[in-house]
Amino acid sequence: MKSEALIEKAKTSAHGIFMNKQANCAEVVFEAIQEIVANDFPREVSRLMTPFGGGVGISGANCGAMLGGMAALALCYGRGDPHENSLENHRRHLWKTYAFYNQLPHRFRKRFGTIECRDLIRSHIYGTRNCREFCENVVAETAGLVMELLIEAEEKGLNFGFKESILTQGAKATGLTIEDLIDHKAKAIPFPIKDR
Repeated sequence: MKSEALIEKAKTSAHGIFMNKQANCAEVVFEAIQEIVANDFPREVSRLMTPFGGGVGISGANCGAMLGGMAALALCYGRGDPHENSLENHRRHLWKTYAFYNQLPHRFRKRFGTIECRDLIRSHIYGTRNCREFCENVVAETAGLVMELLIEAEEKGLNFGFKESILTQGAKATGLTIEDLIDHKAKAIPFPIKDR
């Protein structure tokens, strides 16, 4: 199936699941992607997404659709068994996946302006039809963003660079590059920073 068709399939599936009104935003995105990339997983796995609806227990924190999307990315690229390879190889792979996961919040923010549920729905008022219609679009578009990332990873591997990350703080404090810091982490070398 072509890339555009897969992206559209993910969006359509997410929209349909959401319209069925039997899943929250996080469950919807996760289930839509699961149907396409890992449909051998039991459907009950989506229960793990239940707490993330409404920005984590409807607290308005990180958008549940984005969090469900992060979990869907992990279906394909989640941490493997660290005992299969050397610890250093395992850690290097982990940092590649972190760079991959790092893409979704940035793309989500670029698309919607924020990753916070409370900010996304501020003008829509939670529980109203207007809010539900807005969230229909958010879950569909998020499923599309997730599928887009999965397609990119399939085509080019996990060769993603970090966008803004907490590594930036360490780089500024040490004068090292982000790549140097990742090398330190892979080798279990502490960052050369004095604790404050």
